[in-house]
Amino acid sequence: MAELTHLSYSSINSYLMCGRAWKYHYIDRIETLTAPALVFGSAFHAMAEKYVANGGNLPALWQESWAAQQERDSRIDWGVESPEGLGDTGQRIAKSASVVELLDSLRAQYRGDDPRCALEKRVELRVPGVPVPVIGYIDIITADGVPGDFKTAARMWSNSQAADAMQSLFYLAALNQSGVEVPDWAFRHYVFTKTTRPAAKMFEVKHKPSEIFWLFEMIQETWRGIDAGIFVPNPGAWKCSARWCEYWGLCRGRA
Repeated sequence: MAELTHLSYSSINSYLMCGRAWKYHYIDRIETLTAPALVFGSAFHAMAEKYVANGGNLPALWQESWAAQQERDSRIDWGVESPEGLGDTGQRIAKSASVVELLDSLRAQYRGDDPRCALEKRVELRVPGVPVPVIGYIDIITADGVPGDFKTAARMWSNSQAADAMQSLFYLAALNQSGVEVPDWAFRHYVFTKTTRPAAKMFEVKHKPSEIFWLFEMIQETWRGIDAGIFVPNPGAWKCSARWCEYWGLCRGRA
């Protein structure tokens, strides 16, 4: 069994979604094919960060990032998707006026020589009673000190969806623990849709410092379950299907 050296917000979320799938991935280390959506999202992140930092031609940056990401993730389960189709989707997003407008506004708010600014900033959260750190990477911190992340989505988020995304609380707690003060405990989600007519929108959410206690409790309970070897399957989760779960064949599909 593999030894855990750290947790991440995504791994905690995965455990809460389905303990059995978490065990297959993080403990048994069973290799699976990568979902096209993950490859696309990683390529888009790379394109957006390069543009914010250095400018350039967005469609050309997308082409470069898309090719590089496919090379890194060589084991991809394309399914009904195709590299050509998703490549065209990325080009459409890169040429969208609303996408260019949002990324240009971020360029204006990001200065590489400003110590408050960062791209892909590594953060680490230490939780009492949990012997390993929780590690994450913040996509961007602008000159006003507010962190944010890039999200690609099949459809535009709602305000409630942005408010319910608890990943922002983890990032804010980690920054606070490291001594970085974030104005009003604010966090921004930059959402870009993969629709026929792509759209881009910024959602700003605010948390309260007192929410850290809830966050710590959730992480502590997750760790206690992992440490006790409790990996309960969750057949009621949205991901529990042949289409969405990469471990379906080892679990519900094995019969």
